[in-house]
Amino acid sequence: MNYQYKVSAVICSYNRARFVIKAVESIFNQGYDLSLFEVIVVDNNSTDNTVALLEEYKNMHPQYNFSYYVERNQGVAYARNRCAHEAKGEIIAYLDDDSEAQPGWLNTILSFFDTHPDVYSVGGLITPRFLTGIPNWYSKYFNGLVGSFDQGPAVKQLTGERYPCGANMAFRKDAFEKIGYFNTLLGRSGTGLLANEEKDIYKRILAGGFKVYYLPSMSVLHAVEANKFDTKYVRRHSMGIGGGERLRLKGQTGALIKKFIEYVAKWGYAILYGIGFLLRGQWSKFYMLERFRWWVIVGFLNPDGAK
Repeated sequence: MNYQYKVSAVICSYNRARFVIKAVESIFNQGYDLSLFEVIVVDNNSTDNTVALLEEYKNMHPQYNFSYYVERNQGVAYARNRCAHEAKGEIIAYLDDDSEAQPGWLNTILSFFDTHPDVYSVGGLITPRFLTGIPNWYSKYFNGLVGSFDQGPAVKQLTGERYPCGANMAFRKDAFEKIGYFNTLLGRSGTGLLANEEKDIYKRILAGGFKVYYLPSMSVLHAVEANKFDTKYVRRHSMGIGGGERLRLKGQTGALIKKFIEYVAKWGYAILYGIGFLLRGQWSKFYMLERFRWWVIVGFLNPDGAK
């Protein structure tokens, strides 16, 4: 199949006017041949001035292959699917609207795909950029809350429960034709925090026998605002993990039972891990870790409450 571009760098956005242009510029500032890639932003019904800023940016940079669309179906999975449909590149690289691609991001993605024709998706390093202080209850168990993803300094194949995160992932366009698109029953929608649309598509990629890799030099910075540490947000985020998994496994009785047992076991393990915090006098770390594991179970039992 002939493609107009080597890569389509795509960004899904919802009420992130304060960040989205920096995300776009971080791609155009890669120093890569402008004729070889495009940048697409799909706005998912933002209520701020995101669309106005995108229009202004497009008018100011006619030399860029830049376009934007508004996806009226609410939900990140709908927005990501729209990106995939609109993309004219052989490779579709996703960047979050509050992230910034680091030098070499585009080159790393394209070079790896060019030299590894059997690979259908890659993901890279995501480093949190904390915009405020970190609360005293924060520990490595909350890395998912701030979008942190670090699988070490070496390139590695991902085959199990580890899979790339949406803030920094790329696919061959024809991967979607082979395994389908993002499940629109999963993922965030508006202010809802359901999860696992990424996990779902990667499970299907691996089940199809296709390879997925982690590339440490495919690096982005991910902005972390103060609201991510609000207790109500953490609770909704945690419940979204459990609720998303319940919906992902809908109709699979055996898998649902197994997952529930796994979540209960993880809650028990967390108590054991948390003892280390208690011994160091870090009560808040212990308390929030236990609440996190409990909220995941609550979301699994009541997925509607997690939306």
